[in-house]
Amino acid sequence: MADQKRLAYSIIQFLHTQLQSGSMSPDAQESLEVAIQCLETAFGVSLEDQSLAVSQTLPEIFEAVAGKELEHSRTNSEPVTPSEDDVAEAERLKTEGNDQMKAENFEAAVSFYGKAIELNPANAVYFCNRAAAYSKLGNYAGAVRDCERAIGIDPNYSKAYGRMG
Repeated sequence: MADQKRLAYSIIQFLHTQLQSGSMSPDAQESLEVAIQCLETAFGVSLEDQSLAVSQTLPEIFEAVAGKELEHSRTNSEPVTPSEDDVAEAERLKTEGNDQMKAENFEAAVSFYGKAIELNPANAVYFCNRAAAYSKLGNYAGAVRDCERAIGIDPNYSKAYGRMG
């Protein structure tokens, strides 16, 4: 049951982050609030139960698994070039992530940078920016991992080396 509570806590944490991002309609926000309440009641957990927290957030865990699957599927295929629309949307999401960093809403910033990365995974800046947000959240392993990915994309990107330090 302890693992189920930890998973429920991670889901609640994720849903709460989505609520705080401000990117959802009022109806969607209300639905998330109901979902959070249902999970809290069903599993007897809440955001105050920080002893249930794991070292990575649910999106980080998902990204790690999905990233490995994506890397595996791309080993035998041509590299994917994002469309102009995807590049533009990724830039918009990066800007939103930057705004969230200025507002010190670091979990939302991680989410926006992650969405930018999904659209354009060849941009080292997105990984480096997300590393900064991870660092502010105390997720140093995630920050180092993203800096390493940024350096893998652009070995001359000095900011990624500095941020990793």
